[in-house]
Amino acid sequence: MKTDIKKIYDAHVAFELKQFEGEQLKTNIQEEVNALWTWMGKAKLNDISSAQRVKDFLERNLKDRELTDHQRAYLTDLGNAIRELASESKHTLSDFISKDTYFEIADYVIEQKDAREKIISRIVKNPFYGEMLADTLYDGIKSFMAESGPKADTTAGSLFSIGKSLVGAALSGVQDNIDKNIKKFISTNLSKAIADSEDNLKEKLSTQRLKNLSKNIWNKAEDIKIKHLAKSVKEEHIDKIVNKGELVAKDLIAAEAVKELTHFIIDHFFKHDGKKTLSTILKDNGITKEIILSETEIIVPPIIESMTKTGFLQERIEARLDKFYSTL
Repeated sequence: MKTDIKKIYDAHVAFELKQFEGEQLKTNIQEEVNALWTWMGKAKLNDISSAQRVKDFLERNLKDRELTDHQRAYLTDLGNAIRELASESKHTLSDFISKDTYFEIADYVIEQKDAREKIISRIVKNPFYGEMLADTLYDGIKSFMAESGPKADTTAGSLFSIGKSLVGAALSGVQDNIDKNIKKFISTNLSKAIADSEDNLKEKLSTQRLKNLSKNIWNKAEDIKIKHLAKSVKEEHIDKIVNKGELVAKDLIAAEAVKELTHFIIDHFFKHDGKKTLSTILKDNGITKEIILSETEIIVPPIIESMTKTGFLQERIEARLDKFYSTL
């Protein structure tokens, strides 16, 4: 680089560096934020991106994503640190959620009567539920008859003796089909009984009873100390939680149903806001130019200061300007 050109180059570098100092930096931040906001007031979302681009980005960056060894170790360490912090905490559960908020959420969920009754209907009409209870009941009957059935000197005792002998035969393998038939009989009739008592179940899970239950839960939970809960979480649990959490996340990312839902949300967002300007979208979500300016003035100066101290800022300015001045 020629001497006279070098002098201009050095002066230009010095000028650029000055733009990142003190009041000049603040003035430049305001100028750039104002200019950027003005541009965002003209640029529409569809002008700079599309639903497909966002989908492609997610496909490139999430499809085969796995935790690095460092991330896994860090999450485990963080979990243990939080557990240690919680074990010394003086807070109770009510310090994390107010009474009013708890009951507002609880009441909203409880008042969804139609949804609750549909769930009850599906449960009582599910054959698996009846079979599960039938197995439990059968095991109880079998155990009762084998260990503490009525005495044989009574009429009822005679009947139970017959039943007991049948069960014994089934257990011994003499008549395996008896076991199956008893379970089938119990399952069929139990399912019918549960279905017939659907109204009773709905009454037991009525809105008022559930509200009373939520009050009892709050009364018992509000004074529970966090440190007592933390004691139930062991150090080895944290590592398992991180590993299982990663497996769940990977399954969700790979699931076609999740992909379809994600694509639907992206398409809907672009359909809803695609024609809006960027500044309008930000304002719709509570982000104004004033907020951006205020946060930028807080966040940027310490970063610039660090870049200046290490010489990185000057290196980048020189590298950028050198490309031009080297052509003179």
